[in-house]
Amino acid sequence: MNRKITLTLITLMLLLPLMTAFTQNLQNNPDYRESLRYKQMSDEALEAGEYQKALEYAEKAKEYAEKSEEYVQFMLAKYRANSALWKARNLLGQVERAGGRDSAPAKYKSAQEMIEKADSLFKEESFEVSRATSRNAIELLNSIEIKTAQKTLPAAYVVRDMPGNEDCFWRIAGYDFVYDDPAGWWPIYQANKEKLPQPENPDLIHPGMVMQIPEREGETRSGVWVDGTIRDTAP
Repeated sequence: MNRKITLTLITLMLLLPLMTAFTQNLQNNPDYRESLRYKQMSDEALEAGEYQKALEYAEKAKEYAEKSEEYVQFMLAKYRANSALWKARNLLGQVERAGGRDSAPAKYKSAQEMIEKADSLFKEESFEVSRATSRNAIELLNSIEIKTAQKTLPAAYVVRDMPGNEDCFWRIAGYDFVYDDPAGWWPIYQANKEKLPQPENPDLIHPGMVMQIPEREGETRSGVWVDGTIRDTAP
């Protein structure tokens, strides 16, 4: 085999991105699958001694892998921006309910405007700037001194029927009475996995299902959250 082709082929193969467990679901996109197809074709051509074809297929594999990586990075940026925006909105609501809007009106208004700006930036797909703006709002809201009462935390949650805004593990974890963090959905899914219609599919949950909420360190949970109230038992 031509030494230049050999070295180029090896380099191209090494450049195929190694994805972490966190991005494995995002990895399952058409460009990634196409990169795997061309990689297999390249391997087979190399085994058959068709070195030029192997190189061409490897180049195509790299091209599609790069497209896949762009998609993954785009979706990760979108997820992080959405998570920050969700947290900022939740915190704004908490501060308002605790009287922070009246005790620090200037800070509250500034934070509210930041969140509106972050939302606008998110819709424009300026995800990094949106995330930074949400985090600034969170920092400002956290600086508002308010008197907080001990919050009652539910040990379970009844999935609601909300067409167009359906409950999911990600959304449930984001509620301030759950974890106030959408990224914390995994423990809730694991605790309720066996009761799902398709245990390996966390996206398929139905209204009326009772989801257990594992306690985090320092938490005490009891009762079942049902449409805005905490009851002793599920209906």
